Amino acid sequence: MWPLAGVPTQVGLGPQFAPVGRRRGALGYDVAVVGRALVLFLLTIASCGGKQASYPRDAAPSALQPAAEAADLAMDVLQKRLAARLGEAVAAGGPATAVGVCHAEALAITRAVADEHAIELGRTSHRLRNADNAPRAWLRPFVQQAEGQPPTGEHVVDLGDRVGVVRPLFILGPCLQCHGPEVKPEVAAAISRDYPNDRATGFAEGELRGFMWAEAPKRR
Repeated sequence: MWPLAGVPTQVGLGPQFAPVGRRRGALGYDVAVVGRALVLFLLTIASCGGKQASYPRDAAPSALQPAAEAADLAMDVLQKRLAARLGEAVAAGGPATAVGVCHAEALAITRAVADEHAIELGRTSHRLRNADNAPRAWLRPFVQQAEGQPPTGEHVVDLGDRVGVVRPLFILGPCLQCHGPEVKPEVAAAISRDYPNDRATGFAEGELRGFMWAEAPKRR
């Protein structure tokens, strides 16, 4: 516990040395200094526990729009690049091969796109396949509500010096080969090999799979 009562009234001096002319409390502490310390302490608590401002994508304030547009562009590139690479893998060796490619290359592809666009980028879910995709703190409210009333569109979050954008991802027909309720034995074996703690099967077409997210610096 931070002993607020022990805050000195002046650097290098104890409470008994409060400058002449300042009001002191019953214990001899400088009331004005302790009061300022208390206000600062309460503001710190409020800022740590406060909620970050979140907006539907089209309703985000104009000051956040340039960064949100940069985030959208990067997410579009990542989505297309991952889909193309996994499509190549399926064509070459089937969905079991795609599982191995996803395990070996998805994070590297994500990092490459993030570096190209000078932002942070990733994917997460309420039912993770890869533990490295665990949600950041600002994403947790979206992940927590995914089982109940999942968002249907993008949201923009004011992160202070950065802008976060979160995009829901839904299960399409081809996704069922690796994420559906009945995957082939060779696919199940590949998932078990590469993702022993997998929670990402049993989805239905159209169901929320997770989220793509980006953090971009605010643009002036």
